[in-house]
Amino acid sequence: QLIVGVGLGVGLWLREAQGERHIVFWNSSNYRFMQEDYTVQVQLNDYLDIVCPHYEEGSVAGHTVERYTLFLVDYEEYETCKPKSKDQVRWECNKPFAPHGPEKFCEKFQKFTPFTLGTEFREGGTYYYISKPIHYHGESCMRLRVHVSGRTTPPPVNVHTPRSHIQSDEPEVPLPGVMKSVAGNSAAPGTPCTLYGLLLAALLLRL
Repeated sequence: QLIVGVGLGVGLWLREAQGERHIVFWNSSNYRFMQEDYTVQVQLNDYLDIVCPHYEEGSVAGHTVERYTLFLVDYEEYETCKPKSKDQVRWECNKPFAPHGPEKFCEKFQKFTPFTLGTEFREGGTYYYISKPIHYHGESCMRLRVHVSGRTTPPPVNVHTPRSHIQSDEPEVPLPGVMKSVAGNSAAPGTPCTLYGLLLAALLLRL
């Protein structure tokens, strides 16, 4: 019973450390961007996966494709949709015809980061992302709020909280490997943690 209890505890710890994944398809056809306050609720150690616009080669004219620069900004800049500095650039969706599929970027919401340019997030905080078009295909503003809640913190109004294990705008869409953030504050899924957990469980069973 002790071994089973320890194994369950390790499993719960690994799940909490890895966090949930929240997928946002960053393009003008995503109807959630038509909402005034598109908000995603996460917890610490969760991931936000941004999927960029993607097209089959030759399917559309080059000047009509969607390309975006995404910024992490404060509330005032979120309201006006005008970043103040190029230092706020988070990612660039600039490969709409990439042969390997859509570009994907990842943000991990963690208290501490080993990266100099990484962002440290706090429980109870709200963070703001906006995008500006690259080249010319319109001046529409696309905005996203991310609220980092605690386990007992109620979500704010108009929060998108899907029930699927992989939380996304389209829960049935699989998510392949995620490209690292240009800002350095990213992480791939916790495969090493899972491996260590399996080794630990095997050792416990041998005791």
